[in-house]
Amino acid sequence: MDMLGAMRLFQKVASTLSFTEAGDLVGLAPSSVSRQIDFLEQHLGVKLLTRTTRRLSLTEAGAAYKAHLDRLLSEIDSVNENISAFSDEPRGRLKVSSPRVFGRKLLAPLLTGFLKTYPQVTLDLTLTDDYVDLIETDTDVVIRIGELGDSSLISRPLGCYRRILVCAPSYLEGRAIPQTPGDLDLHNCLRYRRSGERVVWHFRHRESEGETEYFPDGDLVSNDMDVLLSATQSGIGISLLPFWLVRDQIKEGTLIQIMEDYPLASALQPVGIHFVYLVNRRQSRKVHAFMDFIGRMIGPILI
Repeated sequence: MDMLGAMRLFQKVASTLSFTEAGDLVGLAPSSVSRQIDFLEQHLGVKLLTRTTRRLSLTEAGAAYKAHLDRLLSEIDSVNENISAFSDEPRGRLKVSSPRVFGRKLLAPLLTGFLKTYPQVTLDLTLTDDYVDLIETDTDVVIRIGELGDSSLISRPLGCYRRILVCAPSYLEGRAIPQTPGDLDLHNCLRYRRSGERVVWHFRHRESEGETEYFPDGDLVSNDMDVLLSATQSGIGISLLPFWLVRDQIKEGTLIQIMEDYPLASALQPVGIHFVYLVNRRQSRKVHAFMDFIGRMIGPILI
């Protein structure tokens, strides 16, 4: 049994409190994960987990062991990354996480070019809108949109973007074009919402300093921008979407921008997009190769 591998696996189980979720992270069946944790407990001579039919929980020894492992495995990763920096060519597994629609629309078309440029790199890309803990998921680089909260991480700007209000020409047939935030009361507003968030749009007139809060209402809310884009193109309502997502549709005329005199506040102060990585990846050639390549290709087209 690989002792280091079992330690890393326990770290994931301790973070997720699920054999199934931990197994998904490393490509193992829950039964295999359970056996390796059993081995680790036997080797250490202590119980790390309390198992019931419904849930897992950490014992006092398990919680202490995880805290030590978080520091120890981070140091091991740092050593490996620093040694790899002596290699002339980026190589090895590179685990990247990105928001879903951003990854599908902007990252995915670039992956072939990246892998052809760096044939010694194996890319592991996860698309999720959930918060990603780089240590617990053993992730090298995360692309984050919006505010950066964890000061222990290193960030590098990728670009920024603005959001605009759009609808299909067919939606406006027989309807007055909204000119002000108040006019939206007469329209079907399709809304993007993460779990637990209250949807609010902040408008600012181009010639005014003050902001107007508007709470949109309509018959569709989703946490997936592709769903909103499809619904908007079908002509059922108005959506607030990133310009990079609808740029081509506006050029083609299948979507039109509305209320340009009342841009979203974020259009005047665009939202930042960053690469985020751990301090121990600072010298990693594969990490910097990825950021350099993606930055060159994506950065100029976001706004």
